[in-house]
Amino acid sequence: MGAEEYAGLLNSLKENAEKTEVDGLEIEVRNCEDRIPGQADPRSAAAAHVTREDFALRRKELDPQLWANETHLLGPEQAENMEKLDVLRAQFGWISSDRSIGIRTIRHELSAGGRPFYLYQYEVLSPEENRPCLIFIHGGGYFGGDIETVENQCKLLAQLCGGVVFSVDYPLSPEHPFPAGFDACYESLKWVYDHAGKLGIGKDKIGMSGDSAGGNLTLACALKDKAEGKGRLAYEALIYPGVHMKENIESAYYWKEEDYDNPGRDPLIAAQIRIIGETSVEAAGWYVPEGVDLEQPYLSPILADLSGLPKTLVMAAEYDFLRGSCEALSRKLTEAGVENRHIRYGGIFHGTFDRLGYAPQVEDILREIAGDLKSL
Repeated sequence: MGAEEYAGLLNSLKENAEKTEVDGLEIEVRNCEDRIPGQADPRSAAAAHVTREDFALRRKELDPQLWANETHLLGPEQAENMEKLDVLRAQFGWISSDRSIGIRTIRHELSAGGRPFYLYQYEVLSPEENRPCLIFIHGGGYFGGDIETVENQCKLLAQLCGGVVFSVDYPLSPEHPFPAGFDACYESLKWVYDHAGKLGIGKDKIGMSGDSAGGNLTLACALKDKAEGKGRLAYEALIYPGVHMKENIESAYYWKEEDYDNPGRDPLIAAQIRIIGETSVEAAGWYVPEGVDLEQPYLSPILADLSGLPKTLVMAAEYDFLRGSCEALSRKLTEAGVENRHIRYGGIFHGTFDRLGYAPQVEDILREIAGDLKSL
């Protein structure tokens, strides 16, 4: 995709946005201008349909980002000889485009629960003080994902907001089950707040964000910050977050198959919707030790008292198993008196946030977060 085409698609997301109401919730729906209603976004469909034969016979016709992500798209060869956890981890992530300029990266070593972990810092070199800040938590079902997958997103976000972005390299399950990852994320928030002055960050301009499992961890950190009465967080941005640890295909609390617009009964759309619900049981089993209550607030934050949380942006993918729970979360935030808004990106699947430079929706998400941070 050329730069001009990409820019046109990116601008069309906001220019053509439409507001709708679903069971009392106002949702802003954004579609790329070339997306046909009831069908997958063209780039999402192309990535999902590509085969090993395509890479072998028509590589020149494919987008270069697809070349770079062949293993992520198709999975490792001879996957049948691997453990399922290893196969899933190999498929997580995406080699994206770096659309930032002049970003400095620093790595800090922190510790939580006696375990060391790294916190990566991305910033535009600036003498400014009192800058906005965002702490980002990557997704991956608590067992996968990595810093590299979201590095370009964090760098671009730092440039767009003119502030500082941190990314948490938290320990993964099943090797490090709950609360190890959660503790690392919350320790990151405390560390950033305590060092805000030295970092040129405004203590009243600190936000958190994350995609999928990272969205869950973000919301859990906001609840703990509220419970401790610290007021460290001024903002949170939740990208298709998991909010109820017990919800899956077999035990659906918010998911309804009939809620999705798929008039052609495209099997690709149906499969992409169901896959997250089908892997949720294993993800929860790897993450949560036996005997731990799955409905406690730091695992299923939608069940908590949400009053008093900071300004919140919820972003959902149209063809995602978690769409219903994202909408339920926004309704509950409104009922709790929390300032919030809800954006749904049409035609895309869960996991799209990894694909900066390929899916224009990713940069649109970053622009929205940056705008919110600049207004703090």
